Amino acid sequence: MPLDITLFGVQMPTLLPIFVIATVVQILLDRIMSDGGLYNHVWHPGLFRTAVFVCLFTTPCLLIYR
Repeated sequence: MPLDITLFGVQMPTLLPIFVIATVVQILLDRIMSDGGLYNHVWHPGLFRTAVFVCLFTTPCLLIYR
């Protein structure tokens, strides 16, 4: 995959759309996990949220830039 993509004539790094998609998925997962009461069983919810986002962001990045 190329390191840059062109969207409506604007070149941007491939990481930008991945970041946006990971953010949207994180928001949806956060809503599901908070409604399900998962955060009551987690020691530090903010740290858990950050770790989930890092996993969601780095997995496609590692697959693309391999």
